[in-house]
Amino acid sequence: MRAGLAAVWLAAAVVACEHTAPFAPGVYPPGGPFGTGTPLRLTYNPGTDLAPTGLRGGGGGGGGVGILYTAERGDREDLDHCFAILPPSGGTISRYACRTTAADDSVDVFDGGSVADGRIAYVRLRSRRLPGRPITPDVQALVVAPLSDPNAVRVLRPVPYSLPSRPPHQGISHVGWLTPSRLIYLAERVTYPRACSSCAPDTVRTGIEIVTLDFAAATPVLTIVPNTDGASSVAVGGGATGDTIYFTRNGDSRVYRYVFSSSAMDTVHDFAAAGIARDVGLSGGRLVAVVGGDVTYLVDSVLGASQVDRGGELHFVTLATGADVVIGNVLSSFRRPAFSSDGMRVVTEVWTSGSSDLWLLDVP
Repeated sequence: MRAGLAAVWLAAAVVACEHTAPFAPGVYPPGGPFGTGTPLRLTYNPGTDLAPTGLRGGGGGGGGVGILYTAERGDREDLDHCFAILPPSGGTISRYACRTTAADDSVDVFDGGSVADGRIAYVRLRSRRLPGRPITPDVQALVVAPLSDPNAVRVLRPVPYSLPSRPPHQGISHVGWLTPSRLIYLAERVTYPRACSSCAPDTVRTGIEIVTLDFAAATPVLTIVPNTDGASSVAVGGGATGDTIYFTRNGDSRVYRYVFSSSAMDTVHDFAAAGIARDVGLSGGRLVAVVGGDVTYLVDSVLGASQVDRGGELHFVTLATGADVVIGNVLSSFRRPAFSSDGMRVVTEVWTSGSSDLWLLDVP
């Protein structure tokens, strides 16, 4: 999985020079965002922008503070998905990394990056662009690498894989760091249904269970987190020990908490009146989640459970009081919210007409 070419961090001008809408009139500092206040649109990429995460200072290897996300190269024929880094409040992309520096005969994807201690854990996929090829990736793996060179990878877990007495794990998402050598993620079932015989296939990712991966030794060790069947998202709780996680379940309105040291599990919030909860995130005793919206949960007698998610409302909860506030436009389709580096804002995908841009919102 080690690439033949080292990653090249390109200047921001190389990226996203095309824009889907004119900028609003105003005076903006050089390299700053195309607007002020919030909600603020951060990206104008002709491709799709996904899975944002807040970067905190001291990342090493050029980590710094900002927003890291996966950007589709809409300006390249191969449509690679690369990592990009924005300043905390938006503006010109400061760093950019792809598997290759130019378009080639494959689609290479860097997905779901999670950064800690100058390293990035992420899912890396590759598919050859040939007629008649299957829509599933040719190569897929969970990897870890220096943030300064995401191509200098250590492969932790090729995907798909199977564990004894468990359903096959065909995808990985919601990667997080518990300790410097221990990750957590959501294992998924991935299907490609077609709405009709001539329709293009869709990609449906349905959570199966939550997994920890300890890579302190030469051979990484996988462990299923107990009682997390049907999980749909997972996030690491506050604190330096990585002892607590929060998660949601397919078709469920509740957010759960699990403590590793005590094996205790409880419910921390129920969005019963608003609908199905997913994409949970935590910062300093505050919780953000996508709730309700365009989400469907089905159970097939043969295939099992499936949750199709096209976005929903963005809810902000103060755990100490249980106060629940809807933020952002309730008509928007939000997905994968993440707290900014200072914990005072949320950066999130907003889906429109099958494509996603990133927006920044204040939290109460």
